Amino acid sequence: LNNYSGGDFAKFVNGYLPVVALLSLVMVLPIVFQHIAEKYELRKTNSDVQRSVLSRFFYYQLANIYVTVTAGSAMDALADILNHPSNAFAILGKSLPRVVGYFIIFLVTKILVGLPMVLLRIVPLIRMLFLKCFCREKLLTQQELDEVYKENTIVYGWEYPNLLLVITICFTYSTISPIILPFGAIFFLGAFVVYKKQALFVYSPTYESGGLNFPSACHRTLIGLICGQITLIGYSILRVGFYQPAAMLPLPFYTLGMINFFKVMYEEPSSYLSLERAIDLDGHPAARSVGHDMYRQPVLTEPDARPFKYRRSGDDDSVMTESMSVLNEKVV
Repeated sequence: LNNYSGGDFAKFVNGYLPVVALLSLVMVLPIVFQHIAEKYELRKTNSDVQRSVLSRFFYYQLANIYVTVTAGSAMDALADILNHPSNAFAILGKSLPRVVGYFIIFLVTKILVGLPMVLLRIVPLIRMLFLKCFCREKLLTQQELDEVYKENTIVYGWEYPNLLLVITICFTYSTISPIILPFGAIFFLGAFVVYKKQALFVYSPTYESGGLNFPSACHRTLIGLICGQITLIGYSILRVGFYQPAAMLPLPFYTLGMINFFKVMYEEPSSYLSLERAIDLDGHPAARSVGHDMYRQPVLTEPDARPFKYRRSGDDDSVMTESMSVLNEKVV
């Protein structure tokens, strides 16, 4: 590679390949975390599974940021801090400016590759291309077509951590290397347009969680802010500052207090039905109409099922006739 194109290609590969490898790992990890939540922890509801994936995925990405900036591996960083515990902030602050280029490339990759992939919806696109290339669409049943063109739902355990990772990077580098801020702003502007379009025209919710993931996202956003504040304190100590770190020292504790305040004032009350709302529901006419099927399983109260039509629209008879003729030719 060093002999190709004057060594520029080798520089490009060395600078870009680690970012691609990290993004590939980031795409695989949610599948692993979701499998653990469903098969090992035996979580029963979709919302509970997604909360588990969101938590694990976020803390992995947070650890990945600080392992990357402090040392080549977690063991090296731990060894440096154990050998010089009084210099823990200094170790962190000394290594931060050296890797800002890596995270800028990371944000550029997410802007130019990550957001377009959200718009393209790779998995549904592959399903549709497979249908067009290898199947005769007019011979497929309606159920098979619905499987190809089925509605997608937003996977909170995948999407939230990716956004939280970017905002944590911006929190960490906003005062140390401000050059990263325009890239973060461009990413969130693009993410706002992309996810708004997806939410309005593409995503269709398949379950209702009552907003359980929103407090988790807010909580972890503030955790990212605390990490950025601690990093700034360490960087100030490295620059032989005394009054600045002392002035900033209360910030992490203030943010922790706000996390607890939001939990007490908003998250916990939202988990329960208010007395006023309960009284209103008791007075609703539907609460007085208790039928004999009220406490039966819904599947036992449904009427007799009828088979679906071959197609919802079009000439079903002609399609069925053509399908039978093709089958007869194969038999013969």
